[in-house]
Amino acid sequence: ENILQGGPTRWKVDDITVKQQALAHIVEAQEESSRNEPLHILCPLAGDDPFVQYAWSQGHSVTAIDLVPAAVQVMKDQFGESSEWTQEESTGNNDEKEAIWKHSSGRATLYQGDMLAKRPEWNGQFDAIYDKDSFGALTLEMRQPFCQRLSEYAKTNAIVYIEVKNKESGRESGPPYHVEQSDLMKSFGSGFAHVKSLGNVYPLPMPGFSQMGHILQRKDTECSSS
Repeated sequence: ENILQGGPTRWKVDDITVKQQALAHIVEAQEESSRNEPLHILCPLAGDDPFVQYAWSQGHSVTAIDLVPAAVQVMKDQFGESSEWTQEESTGNNDEKEAIWKHSSGRATLYQGDMLAKRPEWNGQFDAIYDKDSFGALTLEMRQPFCQRLSEYAKTNAIVYIEVKNKESGRESGPPYHVEQSDLMKSFGSGFAHVKSLGNVYPLPMPGFSQMGHILQRKDTECSSS
């Protein structure tokens, strides 16, 4: 539950060039006829990842969610002092209140709430999903519920760009946990196809760790419950 309760900083990488690279991978994975179209991108368990603001600055619509109020505030701040936000409040599962921040452009929405809560209004709404290290921070029993939500929220043929860590040692301990392609597909299930392994997407300052990228695609079937 560490990541959902706002545990320690999740191996931050603020270099904007790696965010540019991630967005480029997402765009390139789209159907050729739609590569120049603005996307609606979901960023689950986003922390304070600057990818959110960067993707917005490139003309895309972005919805991000994190449980930690301070992380959501940092994401808001990244849009600049001149940005105007409207705050709303909704009642989620178990009557828990969550804050929703909507940008005046209409293309950025930040949720301070539980990613695993059901949100029927999100069903089939997203062209792409960006996940940096969230999957690899979750315990085995939390991965399937996480993937089930992504399955519900993704459009058919939606692209999932996901970064995970490979570890030379201590592979059973975490977070971060060691994640292979087979681990991803076991949790994402038959509702997704593995499109491409991107290899080591950028160097990490931590010896023995590699940052590995993968491209998945939502198929026109229900996510496996295995």
